[in-house]
Amino acid sequence: MARTKIRMEYTRDFESTQRIISGILENEGYKQINRNNETVWKKGVGFLTAMQFIKVEYGSDWFDLYGWVQTGLGNVGGSEMDLNGFVAVIPKKSVLKVITKIQDALRA
Repeated sequence: MARTKIRMEYTRDFESTQRIISGILENEGYKQINRNNETVWKKGVGFLTAMQFIKVEYGSDWFDLYGWVQTGLGNVGGSEMDLNGFVAVIPKKSVLKVITKIQDALRA
């Protein structure tokens, strides 16, 4: 699995943090799904552009944001790509933009 990982510490309580993250992801067009026994946020179907994924894992005083893209239709074909490099650069930048929006909202 090639995923970009960003760790942040809580600046609010868990419920507020979770609500802010979910709100931003929903407003950006992401849908929460269960994929390979993990809960992730997905945008796109991989037809014209790579599917975009964000996963959030919560710890006691931190949370991790994972971002990646995948080419191929649905869950068929393609492999996960972290948010570095030139291949699929447009969807990668889109995922990074959403992660930055989450970071900014939780720093305020």
